[in-house]
Amino acid sequence: MKKSTKIGLGIGGLLLGTLLLSGCTNSFCSTVDKAHILYAIDHGVCEYYATEDEAKAASEAGKGNFVGKVPNTNIYYAAGFSNSGNLQKIRAAADKEGISVPSIKYYVALDNVVLDHAIQQKVADANDPSITVESIKSTLTVEEIGSAKENSGLLYDYGYLKFYGTNAKESKKLWENWISFDNEARTTYIGTLIDDVAECPNSDYLSYYKRQMTNNISSYRSCLAISNGNYGKYGAEEIEVQIQSKSYGYAWRNGPLSGLLVWPIGALIDVMTVSFAKGVGQGWAQLLAILIVTIIVRALMLVATFKQTAASSKMQELQPELAKIQAKYPNSNTNQYEKQRLAMETQALYKKHKINPLTSILVMIVQFPVFICVWGAMQGSAQLSSGEFLHLNLATSISSVLTNWSNWAHPTSGVWTALVLFLLMSGAQTVAMLLPQWLNAAKKKKVAKLGRNPAQKESDNKMKWFTYIMLAMIIFMGFSLVSALGVYWLVGALFSIAQTLITHAIMNRKKHK
Repeated sequence: MKKSTKIGLGIGGLLLGTLLLSGCTNSFCSTVDKAHILYAIDHGVCEYYATEDEAKAASEAGKGNFVGKVPNTNIYYAAGFSNSGNLQKIRAAADKEGISVPSIKYYVALDNVVLDHAIQQKVADANDPSITVESIKSTLTVEEIGSAKENSGLLYDYGYLKFYGTNAKESKKLWENWISFDNEARTTYIGTLIDDVAECPNSDYLSYYKRQMTNNISSYRSCLAISNGNYGKYGAEEIEVQIQSKSYGYAWRNGPLSGLLVWPIGALIDVMTVSFAKGVGQGWAQLLAILIVTIIVRALMLVATFKQTAASSKMQELQPELAKIQAKYPNSNTNQYEKQRLAMETQALYKKHKINPLTSILVMIVQFPVFICVWGAMQGSAQLSSGEFLHLNLATSISSVLTNWSNWAHPTSGVWTALVLFLLMSGAQTVAMLLPQWLNAAKKKKVAKLGRNPAQKESDNKMKWFTYIMLAMIIFMGFSLVSALGVYWLVGALFSIAQTLITHAIMNRKKHK
């Protein structure tokens, strides 16, 4: 085969592998899910009250600086940016960049539009001629309006329409309604609620707002659920949102590995968490689910790579003999004849014991995509985004908890759980990766008196540096990725340690026999 053909096949294989693996980390969040999350991040500026006096009292207590009445209802509101979740931060950032920001009256008008459409959607879903927009508004209560923060009411059920698409079946794109709602707020309320068009957002602010909101949700991927429900902690107020269930067919549309591994792993975590939560609570149920999934995945990987793992174990047992061969040719790094003789005798030893030294690479090739799929499943699991284990949400990264300095002043922030998890994971990974080297070094002590091979010493040093770099990468990734993956790596490292020790004991026993 020509060299150019080999290079072409190699590049093609790399691109194909990259394409397959990219599906493992694709977001499971549908357009509806994203719209719900966006509304949790920006759920408006109004809080609703049954009487004007209650609204004024709330305003005086700092819950708003603008009081009014919802049109065609008996409901009052106190509006203020302190009620708005992340909106206040976006406005402050835009103002800092010199972008003109809308007034509170514009946001009240937009909230009125959102509430109107929520009522209209409820009427459409009821499909009952006796239920009309007017009949609902005439008897509307604060409880029926609800809010995103309360996980109840019209705004919780239908507020997502603010960021969703039109009601037409052929057109349901993210941000589509937001554009039309903005236009409706301007045309309906300028001259009544809004005094002047200058109080409305200009094109610069609208572009900035959309960009910031899109960035806010870009890191949210915890939408892999096998049943509809309320999940997660979104926005500044950590609001739960409604997430749609994802079918097995939906997973396959994300890519073959997503359907083959990511969805099944995520579904297994979901089922076990729900089952265990009835007895031990959500946090411990999540931990048990990850523990069992880790053992299952590692056991299946062990079965799939059993021959390769056994061959690697045999190579470890041959270290004393390899050391003897290497000691015979101390100048193999500079003498071409010795280098060839060393290679020939080493190859003969491998052939005698039916070992292919490339098998360890095959094990890594199998392990890497499986790890990416597990990462995708744990990052995407809706169940892991809800609840906490010892105050630590397992869908958040260890780094985000430990580097938020305000957490260190609050013992219930989960910072100590994150720290202990990181230290245990790092320690276990260090032992798991260096243990084979330690065992091999102990075997080589018996033949050290025969001499040292500079070439082999150089090779060993390179392997050590490779191991240290891999270890550093794993620890860094465990620090920066979701906490659930830290648990997975901790349990996986303990599994590897046990596997190495058991294999070593079995090989020693066979050798003595």
